Amino acid sequence: MKDVLGIVFADEQHTKIGDLTNRRPLAAVPVAGRYRCIDFVLSDMVNSGMINIAVVTQNNYHSLMDHLGSGKAWNLSRKKYGLYLFPPYSSPYSTGYDNRIDILYSLLSYLKHSSQQYVILSESNLVINATFSKAFAHHLETKADITVLYEQVDPLSNTKENDSFIYTDRDGAVIDIEINANYNESNKRCIGVYILDRIRLIQIIENSFSRGKKGYLMNLISRNIGRLNIQSYQTTAYMKRIADIHDFYHVNMEILNQEVREKLFHADTTIYTKVKDTVPTTYLKHANVKNSFIADGCVIDGTVENCILFRGVKVKKGAVLKNCIILQQSEILSNCHLENVITDKLVLINEGKTLIGTKDFPIVVPKEKVIL
Repeated sequence: MKDVLGIVFADEQHTKIGDLTNRRPLAAVPVAGRYRCIDFVLSDMVNSGMINIAVVTQNNYHSLMDHLGSGKAWNLSRKKYGLYLFPPYSSPYSTGYDNRIDILYSLLSYLKHSSQQYVILSESNLVINATFSKAFAHHLETKADITVLYEQVDPLSNTKENDSFIYTDRDGAVIDIEINANYNESNKRCIGVYILDRIRLIQIIENSFSRGKKGYLMNLISRNIGRLNIQSYQTTAYMKRIADIHDFYHVNMEILNQEVREKLFHADTTIYTKVKDTVPTTYLKHANVKNSFIADGCVIDGTVENCILFRGVKVKKGAVLKNCIILQQSEILSNCHLENVITDKLVLINEGKTLIGTKDFPIVVPKEKVIL
C-alpha cells in the first residue's frame, strides 16, 4: 500500500475527556500503560505498508509532537516521504481550524504534491490493531470513489455525540447517512476511517469550499450520495473509540482481559510507540498485585488490584488501589485507599487519603494535582 497516503486527524473534535485533555490533544492521551491513542492508527497504517502519513493537530499539540518526533519509532523517519506534522494555520484573522473541511483545504498543497493515488483519512482516537489491506482491496474491487469503514452494533443502541450511521443496499453501497443521531435504526456505525482517490478528494474539497459547504467529514460524504460510488466495508477486528472519560476508563479496564490483550498486542502486527529506556518495576516486601498492567520503572509496596499503572508510578506501603488508572510519575503514599480513580501524570496522593468513585463515574485527578 505504498500508493496510499494517510491523514490522521488529531484535532480532538467533539470529545469529552475533561482534565486529561486540558494540556494535551486526545491523540496524545496515554492508553494501556505505555501507549498514546494515536499509536494504534499510526501503527495500523505503517503495518499496511503506508510510508507517507500526515498528522493534523489543533490545540495543545506540544506533547503530541514530542511523542511523535521524527517518526522513527514507526519507521517513518526517511529521506523520501515519512511523517508530516501540520499544526493549525494561524493569522490575525484566524486562530485555527473550525471544521474538517477547513483542515482538508489547508492540506491541498500537500495533497497536490503527493504522488500516491489514494488516501486514507482516519480519526486518532481508535484503539485497534488491524491493517487496512483488505478494506483497500475492497475499495479497488468495487471501483468506489469513497469507502466508509464501519462496525456492526445493535440497532437502537446508545449513541454518542458525533456518531454517524450508514444505510446500505444489498451490495454494500451507501444510500443514506445519519449524523449525530439521537438514536440509530441502523446497525452500521462509522468508525471514522475513509478511503478515497486522491484526485477525487481534492475535487470534493475544492467544490465544497468554493460553495461555503463546511462541517463534519460525513457531511461532505453525505452530499455526494447518488453522485459518487460510495461503498462500505465492515471491520471485524477488536476496536474501541475513545470519545469521553467513560470510554477512556472502560477501554483501559478491558485491556486487563487476556482475550483483549491478545487481540491488541499479540496479533501478527505490532503496535509501535516511542521507546523510553527505564528500569524494570520493583516489587517490595508488602507488594500484593493482582490482574494489573504495570509499566516499567514503578515501585510497588502496596496492594494493586485490577489497575493500570504507567511508567514510574510509586505505591507506598499500606496503600490499596482497585480498578484505578494511574498515569506517569504519580505517587500514592502510605495507607491511601483508591477505587475507580484516574490520575493524570505527576499527581501526589497524600498519606491516608480515600478516593472512591464508581465504574460509571470514576474520579479524575488533574495533572500535577496534590491531594493533601
